[in-house]
Amino acid sequence: MRPYREDPMRAPFLLIEEGPIPGSDPDRSLTPAETKCVENLRKAGKKAIERGKITESIFHYLSAMDTAPGLAGPIYLDLASALDQTAYTQPAVIAYRKAWAAFEAVYNRPGMQVEGRVLLNLADIRDSIVRLGGQVPAPTSEPGKIVVANSTRKIQEQYFKQALPPATPR
Repeated sequence: MRPYREDPMRAPFLLIEEGPIPGSDPDRSLTPAETKCVENLRKAGKKAIERGKITESIFHYLSAMDTAPGLAGPIYLDLASALDQTAYTQPAVIAYRKAWAAFEAVYNRPGMQVEGRVLLNLADIRDSIVRLGGQVPAPTSEPGKIVVANSTRKIQEQYFKQALPPATPR
């Protein structure tokens, strides 16, 4: 694990901005011990945010990312949601942007299919960034480009309505 300096004068959003976006070995499966460690670090991060210790919580989340680099997208998204729910707007926007970048890194890999759940995941992140007054990052993957070009409603209609059988009135 990377040692993170606990500096009370360091702004929380700088910690998030400088956090890692993994590029190597995202498919490596975690051992049961690593999985438990990541779960515990995420729980500790949420509890720290609830207690108002934002810097401490970010350290927990970044440590979880170091343990499981392949889960950077979900971990940044978890961090962003926790910050968003407790009204830490600026760090939440930055964490949402990092989640976007982490998911895009995964979706840029060769052979990735454009799926409805992938698009909705990015659309939720985009909507959260916009709701909080942030700017959506420029897309680098095919799913990212689709999400930026379409509304969430249009994505739902196009990718989910066609998969569902028509409702028949009783």
